Order: sequence, then structure tokens, then C-alpha cells
Amino acid sequence: GNYAASLMPGAQAKAEGFADCIYLDPLTHRKIEEVGSANFFAITGDGKFITPRSESVLPGVTRMSLMELARDRLNLEVVEGDVFIDQLDQFVEAGACGTAAVITPIGGIQYGEKLHVFHSLTDVGPVTRKLYEELTGIQTGDKPAPEGWIVKV
Repeated sequence: GNYAASLMPGAQAKAEGFADCIYLDPLTHRKIEEVGSANFFAITGDGKFITPRSESVLPGVTRMSLMELARDRLNLEVVEGDVFIDQLDQFVEAGACGTAAVITPIGGIQYGEKLHVFHSLTDVGPVTRKLYEELTGIQTGDKPAPEGWIVKV
């Protein structure tokens, strides 16, 4: 029931040729909260992993895992905070993350009349690719897991 309200806007976005829609905060309609049913993240040109902090969005284990890997393995500064839709120009890569897909790269976001393209509309950016490889490598056992991630039962 949590995502029932997303069905109509998601269908409308798809009908207009978009893969999904971005949900903004309900109070100001200026801050990115989620992408469809996934968490949002972006990479800045100066090496920051940015992700929204919101009381209305589930924190997400994939999001938390990517934050730790970004900080500890890719040496990115991790920032949780407001992500303003009208400040997309600061990002060189963006993605949606969640359990099923791990990471879905976002090629571009249409806001108003402007299509902001990140790394590419068709290719995965290098930081997003590295984050995906790190997390899936841990999941398959090809890369060592951070301390405390794996517990023998």
C-alpha cells in the first residue's frame, strides 16, 4: 500500500516516454525524495556521493551499503541531505538504488523544459559502475565484504 499512490504518476511518466518519475518533497516540491520505488543518489564532479535525507523515505539497505562503499572503498565524501531538483547541474552521475536492481543508472532528468543529462543517456558512469561492481562482487563472494556485513549462521 505504501507505493499505491505512485501507480498513476508512474503510468503517466511512461506514457510520456520516461522510464519513471521522481518524487519531490510534499511541503516545497523542490527536494528530490525518491525515484519511483527506489532511493536516489548522485555523484558530483568533485567526488561526493549525495543522497536525500527525508523522514518520508525508507532508508534502504542497498542505499546504506552504497554509502559505506562510496566512503570506504571509493574515497568519496558521503552527504545525506537536501537534494534540490533545480540544482541538477552539480551532478555528473545519478542513479536509483534498491534491493532488486541494486543500481539503475539515470541518464537524464527532465525538469520543466530542460533535460539534464548526467554522464550519458546510454552509458553507465564510471563511479556508478564501480559502486555496482563492488556491491555485486560482495554479494557473489568475489570481493571481500566489509567487517560485520556477513554473519555465519
